[in-house]
Amino acid sequence: MDFDRVEWYAGYRGEEKPAAVWVGGSRIEVTEILWQKRIRESRSGRAREVFLCRLAGGQQVRIEKALEE
Repeated sequence: MDFDRVEWYAGYRGEEKPAAVWVGGSRIEVTEILWQKRIRESRSGRAREVFLCRLAGGQQVRIEKALEE
């Protein structure tokens, strides 16, 4: 599933987590984060955070976010 955009929620510790995705003008809420990992690419050294989420409606999607350093 391709997203038009992702809404992020920053909790009390400032860690952003996906709250909703937008697809074709419709907002779909993230109901559960099943797992998350921080990955560092060995060649470029860039880091990203990867989330496996369940959306309202039951679909499981993978959401990635590049981390700034």
